[in-house]
Amino acid sequence: MDRIAVQDYQVLVLATGDTAAGAANARGHLFEEFVAQVMRELGFDRPSRRDINPTSEGIELDVALKNSFTNEVAYAECKAYATNVNAQALTSFYGKLTIERFAEPLAHGYLFVLPRLTAEGDEKARAIERSDARFHYLDSQRIVDRLIDRGMLRAPAVVLSESSVLSESSLTSDPALLVTPDGLYSCVKILDPGTRRAVRIVIWGRSTATPVPSTVMDLLAVHEYGADLPADDLSSLRETPSSVPIPDMNPPVIVTVRGSSSDFEYQFPASPKFFVGRRAIVDDLERVIEGKRGTFILNAQSGWGKSSLALKMKSMVEDRGGVAVVIDSRTAASPSFVTEALRFAAKKAAQEGLFSLPEDSSWASLTSAMGTIESAAWHGSQSLLVFFDQFENVFLDEVTTRQFRDLSLLMNDMSSALLVGFAWKTDLVGWTESHPYRLRDEIRSGSVQIIVNQMGPKDVEALLRRLEKRLKQRLARDLRQRLREYSQGLPWLFKKLSEHVIREIEDGKTQERLVNEALNVQSLFDSDLAGLQPIEQDAVRYVARFAPVSTAEVTERYDGGVIQSLLDRRLLVPVGEKLDTYWDIFRDFLNTGQIPIEESYTIGVNPQAASTVLALAVAGDGDASFADIADALGTSVGSVMNATRTLRLLGIATYEAYGVHINEAIYNSPDREQSLRRAVANTLRRHKAYSLFMKLAERQGEKVSFANYSSELSVAFPAIDAKPSTWSLYARAFALWFEYAGLAVVRDNAVWLPPEGFGGYGNLLTGERMVTGRRGGRSSQSFLDGSPGGAIRLLRETLEGAVSYRSLDRTGQKQARNLMAVGLVSMSAVGGLSPSADAFVDGEFNPAALEKGMMHLPGGTEAINLLRRNSRADTMSVGSIIKSALGADWKDVTTAKIGKDFRSWARQAGLDLPWAQMAASLESADDPRDG
Repeated sequence: MDRIAVQDYQVLVLATGDTAAGAANARGHLFEEFVAQVMRELGFDRPSRRDINPTSEGIELDVALKNSFTNEVAYAECKAYATNVNAQALTSFYGKLTIERFAEPLAHGYLFVLPRLTAEGDEKARAIERSDARFHYLDSQRIVDRLIDRGMLRAPAVVLSESSVLSESSLTSDPALLVTPDGLYSCVKILDPGTRRAVRIVIWGRSTATPVPSTVMDLLAVHEYGADLPADDLSSLRETPSSVPIPDMNPPVIVTVRGSSSDFEYQFPASPKFFVGRRAIVDDLERVIEGKRGTFILNAQSGWGKSSLALKMKSMVEDRGGVAVVIDSRTAASPSFVTEALRFAAKKAAQEGLFSLPEDSSWASLTSAMGTIESAAWHGSQSLLVFFDQFENVFLDEVTTRQFRDLSLLMNDMSSALLVGFAWKTDLVGWTESHPYRLRDEIRSGSVQIIVNQMGPKDVEALLRRLEKRLKQRLARDLRQRLREYSQGLPWLFKKLSEHVIREIEDGKTQERLVNEALNVQSLFDSDLAGLQPIEQDAVRYVARFAPVSTAEVTERYDGGVIQSLLDRRLLVPVGEKLDTYWDIFRDFLNTGQIPIEESYTIGVNPQAASTVLALAVAGDGDASFADIADALGTSVGSVMNATRTLRLLGIATYEAYGVHINEAIYNSPDREQSLRRAVANTLRRHKAYSLFMKLAERQGEKVSFANYSSELSVAFPAIDAKPSTWSLYARAFALWFEYAGLAVVRDNAVWLPPEGFGGYGNLLTGERMVTGRRGGRSSQSFLDGSPGGAIRLLRETLEGAVSYRSLDRTGQKQARNLMAVGLVSMSAVGGLSPSADAFVDGEFNPAALEKGMMHLPGGTEAINLLRRNSRADTMSVGSIIKSALGADWKDVTTAKIGKDFRSWARQAGLDLPWAQMAASLESADDPRDG
């Protein structure tokens, strides 16, 4: 049920129990006694209980009553909460009362709501009372007034006028009625005349001369109302509050969020001056600001830019003439933090002329603080924004969390131009049963939610241009791409990577070397720790374990010079009187040794292409130069470097400027292939592409089509702008590496979850079985390009002896790739082409082997089946099947050309196809892969 806290005379039901449930039950029965007492004062006999439901949130009680003198009956529903109750409670009760009146037409209905209904509900209840003389609505103030009228309570105003120690000049706030096992008592908070904070509580009974039992004082001390405040029994107070020493109270420390002082200062969120892009989210913030009032939430995972957006919104409010504060919630150590934060913001607003505070300002509680802001004299229509950042730390304390919940609910009844925002990590788990889940959702239910996504390609491009300006040189195309991939669209990670690039280039490292380094957040965090002394590492890990932790506590354990050194390096940051690590992800890394951010680089080189490079490096005792490998394979140095980068990303090779150097642990392993497979599997399990595959496969019945996988990959990598055909290439490369590592199986143009015990396909060191169901080395080509005549002649040449791929001209190499694509030829590590075992039978070409190979191509089975059903199927229909299977972006002329080539190969494989129909196709224009 939605409840909204407003300033009102509070009724506190105080009781204890051995357990939380026991305490709730005790409060329930005490509340029942209190209701009976009130109803007796109204002339009714003791009520009979229909239902009672005491919880940690409040008490709900339903009773039936009768007046012995008049024989009138009544039904009462009683709700006691810390916050006011939504109008739905009124409509629900009045509907039930109407049903009861079918049997008892003259039945009275009493709705008790403590403290009261919301403004909307209150208005409706009073309207019903005017029309229905037998309906009665009693809120806390009405109940207290009746009890005062009957002499059961003494009002604060009367006590103030009679007491020799509480003069009329005393500043008081938040009067309350205490319902206790020892009876009814009253209390009020005394304010400091300067700060208007509550400094103590004064409590009294029906007689101010009668001592208050210590049990009542003890119950009040543990209630939220009396938290952190001393309580005085009025009967024993001999001095006026102004002469009683104010206790040494330390109000909560309010710290505002600090922004960065440069583009790439990653330890702090971006200041508005250095804020980039995020146009759609900024538009959402604009709409919230235009609404003037209410609550909103920035929903995002860690590192997605919530704090930077909060600072951006602060500047937007200020540009309109409003006032804004962005508060770091990590110092929220008590329930009074919420009230103090509002006081801090309101004082700033008053100083800057947004409004004038009322003379009776009170910061004694959340309700009085909100009442103070509501009663302020606003000068204009601009808003006061109070934004609570780093909010996830608040969830560790249920009482403090409840105060924030009450704040968010109260906002629904505010008419002032007050905006309250929240931001917390959405990648937290384990809340489904604990208090944060429920309280968080109550905060969320009445708030505008703004979904914060990662940066898109345009945002990253803007940051890349700023990086070039900082470096005073253009970034190499490959380095730009690597920064896009590694940063994953996360503003913080992009800034940290950029800071690393700036430092490395200023130290003399070339962009080419940076391109070939497998940068990731793990390596950057390792770099953070690399230069620390053991005592410094111990200190930063201690802070991470207990963060945010008191500075005094840390300096008691570690020398001040050690802590200062960590602050100077910005591995630690001060948060008021506490210390924390510069980023929560870094804190997680220190505590667990793991990074909650998955790897996000793309792979466009499949295992077969990498295998040929790796085999030559092994032949060179673990080392081979780019030039030597390119010469042996008859390819370019750039192609070899591209394959080598994939080997580095997968943990197989380490960086060397001249060429390929195999990881020593793998090269020296007694079982190199098994070490390779294990290294690739360990690396890919930490990759976003693998977790995406697992999520899709579990949702879609253990398999994911290549078309679906490539489409989802493009969404999972928001910072990378690529064509659908490129995402298709990435999808197939990832899938084949998954299969090699034993993480998936590729078949029927889809990626499947592997069966239990599956150890992976292929052999990187020999190039064998790199694709499921195939034998021999494979080309990265996944469709047939060109007619089969020359390729079959080349196949016959391989029967007479190995043919060197490098010795072939461009046409011959194209024919060889077609043969490798259908598994009729394999290529050794040094580029020798040999026929597969089933390519020939008794020295004659085997069409069945070709048909089998064609059916393993993407779309091959579907295309073959189409031709078997309809031998006259046109080339566009055949080509469209292949295009769809590949997720390609071909033009019609290319699609028809590929269909024509496939028909030619199908005829070579033994299908009875008419030549005339096969020839009726569009002519190819220029490059057949122009899409």
